[in-house]
Amino acid sequence: MTFTDDLLTAENVAQYLPLAGHLPSIPGRIINVTHQIPYNIIRSPPTMTPIENDYTQPPTPPYSPSSSLDNTTDEERESVDLFRKMHQRQHIPTGAPISKVARHHRRQGTLRVKFHAADWTVVQGRGHGALYAGLQSLSQNWETIHIGWTGPIRVAHSKKSVPAESIAEGDKEKLEGLLWETGRIVPIFLDNKANGHYEGYCKEILWPLFHYLVWTNATDGRDEQQYWKDYVAVNQQFADTIVSRYKAGDIICIQDYHLLLVPEMVRARIPDAAIGIFIHATFPSSEIFRCLAARKEILKGMAGADLVGFQTYSYARHFISSCTRVLGYESTLVGVNANAHQVSVGTFPIGIDVERVDKFRKQPGVRPKMEAIRAMYAGKKIIIGRDKLDQTKGVLQKLHAFEQFLHDFPEWRNQVVLIQVTTPTVHGANKLETKVSELVSHINGVYGSLEFTPVHHYHQDIDRDEYYALLSAADVGLITSVRDGMNTTSFEFIICQHEERHSPLILSEFTGTAGSLSAAMMVNPWDAVGVARAINEALSMSPEEKLTRHLELYKHVTAHTASFWAHSFVKQLVSCTEQRTLQSHATPTLDTTLLVDSYNKAQKRLMFFDYDGTLTPIVSVPSEARPSPKMLKYLQTLCDDPRNEVWVISGRDQQTLDEWLGSAVSNIGLSAEHGCFLKPAKAEHWTNVLDDVNMGWKHDVTEIFEYYTERTQGSFIEFKKSSITWHYRMADAEYGAFQAKECQNHLENAIVSKLPIEILIGKKNIEVRPASVNKGEIVKKILAQHASADFVICAGDDKTDEDMFRTLSTARLAHTQAPFSITVGPPEKKTMANWHVKTSEELVEVLGRMAGSM
Repeated sequence: MTFTDDLLTAENVAQYLPLAGHLPSIPGRIINVTHQIPYNIIRSPPTMTPIENDYTQPPTPPYSPSSSLDNTTDEERESVDLFRKMHQRQHIPTGAPISKVARHHRRQGTLRVKFHAADWTVVQGRGHGALYAGLQSLSQNWETIHIGWTGPIRVAHSKKSVPAESIAEGDKEKLEGLLWETGRIVPIFLDNKANGHYEGYCKEILWPLFHYLVWTNATDGRDEQQYWKDYVAVNQQFADTIVSRYKAGDIICIQDYHLLLVPEMVRARIPDAAIGIFIHATFPSSEIFRCLAARKEILKGMAGADLVGFQTYSYARHFISSCTRVLGYESTLVGVNANAHQVSVGTFPIGIDVERVDKFRKQPGVRPKMEAIRAMYAGKKIIIGRDKLDQTKGVLQKLHAFEQFLHDFPEWRNQVVLIQVTTPTVHGANKLETKVSELVSHINGVYGSLEFTPVHHYHQDIDRDEYYALLSAADVGLITSVRDGMNTTSFEFIICQHEERHSPLILSEFTGTAGSLSAAMMVNPWDAVGVARAINEALSMSPEEKLTRHLELYKHVTAHTASFWAHSFVKQLVSCTEQRTLQSHATPTLDTTLLVDSYNKAQKRLMFFDYDGTLTPIVSVPSEARPSPKMLKYLQTLCDDPRNEVWVISGRDQQTLDEWLGSAVSNIGLSAEHGCFLKPAKAEHWTNVLDDVNMGWKHDVTEIFEYYTERTQGSFIEFKKSSITWHYRMADAEYGAFQAKECQNHLENAIVSKLPIEILIGKKNIEVRPASVNKGEIVKKILAQHASADFVICAGDDKTDEDMFRTLSTARLAHTQAPFSITVGPPEKKTMANWHVKTSEELVEVLGRMAGSM
């Protein structure tokens, strides 16, 4: 490399910046994982004539909006008719056109038939258009595959579905092959657990909780337990499919709350995989999330990913807060630290396929319907609302606000009409529908007349042309969701308003799009008076302000498309994976065979062990960390060998070490309070290393610690002879960490800068001690007394033990054998040690191996 290659030019630096303009290089494929594939699979009844698999043209790419029914074959037209007939029988009727204009033309690009195989018909489905458009856009730059559930497989001309277990293996293979050839899709055939997973756990447990609808009905929990078992089983089936398809260099992108356990399941099988998960729904505050019985399992499952994405910053913040409060993970600048696995958390607002929406709104059938709607309400201002009929969409709040508007601004009576379309939901909402109907009748009764009806409510599915005609004809768009992860209607409204009307958008601040559409008129749907005032302002807005607001909204929607969302997420995931590789300080797993072999050959051995987290696991209450009988047995065996010098160097006080170790193990050396007190083997009394050190600083430090203890519930002070420790393990995770930082700053400014003391930041504690003493100094002193030692082992788990590792890394031993410095924790942990074991139990087993080799 030449000198000029090393210059910090803008081009060179940009290569290392996340989300830089260039596309990252992915050595493998992108594995997109969604709960359901974007196709409907229909099985013809046995009496119907099978459709032969003899299409002549290659299949079109999945989700393509450009395919036309005018160019399809007779067989494809037949399957479209079959599909339509099935849905006419199965779904709620579309109802009369709102515009009173019937559809007589053949719409283009509505249904794209992909293939036929024997008695199977596969048709591209509707719904989740933004998601599938975003994922499909990735195939333009990288090789992609798509894994998902087939969805319910229906029998044509009936409401029956085909159980996956009843489908012959030959038919499954045929469907798998044709789906792969068509769109590189890997279908998952779920058995009867699919219902417990989706209709049960997802819709009855997760969806209400995520939308702040905490359950009100007390149950015995049996249904919930079965739902959870089904949820785990389905997630495991997805994980197994991903693992079976995974190749080195692939990156895995998992979508939404149906698959929250999959990242951890895949991580357990493929530790180095690049895994991202994006949550399209809302994510509740930790106070709500804590109501979930399986809260820990859900969070651990999500934390198996390298990147967790959300629609808004608040959702991301709620996730981080839940991780710190429920799991005790530490938050970092980029996310959370899940047991030394860095989980990045980001915000990636999704967009729509602008070209597709723009094409649909320009279809021949849209303008006649739009003109008919304007003619029906000539001289009136039209407010449009279109929502699913469920509690989160705020339809009742919208109607109350409109009633308030008519009350507060009587000049608009008989001048404004609200057209509210509520799409029926699968689960039904009969009580809510009744309330909506009653409120509509009430408003029309109070403010309407024989000649004029202020509210027109349509509880039905509407034709696509009808939908875009409504959005195009509106004078105001009104969205009052009380909790909504994403609301693409707001984006589609902006696109439909671009060429002519530039009508303003009133948007609830509780939608996922609110943070992106700052030029919209934000409202609190619970504040009827505020919404009414916003409606008046929108109707009275000048053309200049309408245009200014619209252009800003339009610029955002056209720039932040579904494709932009998908590419941003993938770029950030690749960046996270690269950073993990660059910053990896992977410490090799301890080679026990090498250690035992070196131990057996040595003539003089030195052993240094930390106590908490090393010889025993970390516990919430320090007094409960008593030594296990097995560990005491192994230590005693090692101490009985005259060639061994065994030391336990701990932060514990003298009395505790005497009680737990000194009285149970003979010939063991003890060091208390991080090296401030020593008690060599066979000694009867402790030696105070700090006899000549001024301890007058204790009073000032105690006052500071007491100040924060009074203000941090669950914290307490531990007094030792040479140090003082403030513990906040039992305090609220976030507030405790915040107070710890404040306390540390207070100590550094008021005490440390003036006195010879230092601060140790431990695991949920802050310790203040004299600067002249630490564990490394004690190890250095003992090494000097045993210069002939030809085997040294040192084990610890936290920052205070790094002093020992640092001393050993620079020590000159009698022989060339390097010391075995062992940290307890994951391999990614930053440490001066040269080996690692994952848990304290593993280290105890290492002691057993050494003790058993004698």
